Amino acid sequence: MLGLEGWYSTNILGNRDGEVLDAPENFKSKEVSKLGVLDTILQPELYPDLYGDIHHVVRINYYPPRGDNKEGWDNIDIFGWLGYPMQIKVDFLCRDSILAAPIVLDLALFMDLAHRAGESGVQEWLSFYLKAPQSSTDSGPEHDLFIQQTKLKILFVNGWGKNPLRIVKLAKGKPDFKKLNHQL
Repeated sequence: MLGLEGWYSTNILGNRDGEVLDAPENFKSKEVSKLGVLDTILQPELYPDLYGDIHHVVRINYYPPRGDNKEGWDNIDIFGWLGYPMQIKVDFLCRDSILAAPIVLDLALFMDLAHRAGESGVQEWLSFYLKAPQSSTDSGPEHDLFIQQTKLKILFVNGWGKNPLRIVKLAKGKPDFKKLNHQL
């Protein structure tokens, strides 16, 4: 397994999102949500030698000439076998609204479908689409992309009669979501 020493993430935005997040009081809630995701995914309490002391920095910079063009730049400092340091660099260029539009359309259609099926409240099966999913249980939100995708597929394959959350709760032990995902 690879260990994580640090993750520096910055976004450059020139649209209204960037302008709003340029104010420190608005950025703070975004920073807190982004900083908390790594702990949830990596589980440092289970792997303290690999993820116990991560340096994580999140920045969002407002740069008006960028307009709706968004740049997300990440520098990830990792270590591998025998503790040798390595880096992963990601530079993602996109149009913010074009990136979001199909997701918003899917969410609107799926919420209409849920409403027609008589569902209400938190729709955990839509967590696949959300950076900060909500949960209706004490166990908290699910951040594992494979589990999120499996819950979504179970619902669409079986319909609301076999809600993915109920299937997961009925399973003995921890279900193998990756195996289940391939079967769907």
